[in-house]
Amino acid sequence: MALKFKSVFTQLQTKIICGQWPEGYKIPTEMELCEEYGVSRVTIRRALDGLVKRGYLVRTRGRGSYVQFQRSILGSPPLAALEEQGKKYYKILERGRVEATHVDIAEFGLSEGEGPQMLWHLRTLHMIDEIPTALSDYYIVSEYGSFIPSMAEVSEISIYAMMAKQNGQRCLFTDGRLAAIIPSAQTHLLLGIDGVAAALWCRGYCTLEDGTIIGRCSKVYNGMIYEFAIDEKYGLHLV
Repeated sequence: MALKFKSVFTQLQTKIICGQWPEGYKIPTEMELCEEYGVSRVTIRRALDGLVKRGYLVRTRGRGSYVQFQRSILGSPPLAALEEQGKKYYKILERGRVEATHVDIAEFGLSEGEGPQMLWHLRTLHMIDEIPTALSDYYIVSEYGSFIPSMAEVSEISIYAMMAKQNGQRCLFTDGRLAAIIPSAQTHLLLGIDGVAAALWCRGYCTLEDGTIIGRCSKVYNGMIYEFAIDEKYGLHLV
């Protein structure tokens, strides 16, 4: 059963990814798919449930299932999530102090005095309607992260908004870099994605409007929720 389900799921997913089933396409009925793939209705239904869960299909009662990417778009650059309307909040998974690396000291303009220079480390999980969408790790210069110890475990305010309030000016994500990665088992578990699925990874700096770099940030996005858009006006080239 498991092997049949995975095989059918992969074949249906490929039809969508390769464009055989375009956006808005009404897919065959469950019975038609049973005949096409020679499997039970339970297997077909399980495969379709997986495609719905991962944002490839949408079901309409009485009308059938349609191809529709239920994902938000992250523009690059700038990185800006156009998230669907829903309850958005952040859960703190870890917070504490870590020693700054030599690279941190140079990039953040820290003085190499007596004793180690310390940064605030904050790990958060961004949620939309109980669905984990992004796992973030922030490393913030101590003087700019004094609000971190008093943060609530759950907040509807983003870390960037908190840093802006703390420092009296906007805080921006700058110099972002993007890649596709195979995350660790822990990250897969936290984001609720398949153990072999790739994810979207981004890293950059936390920078105040006046140009002061106050920290760095890395994020792993749930690839089942987000996709990225590239606009040619930014001079990006596909190869």
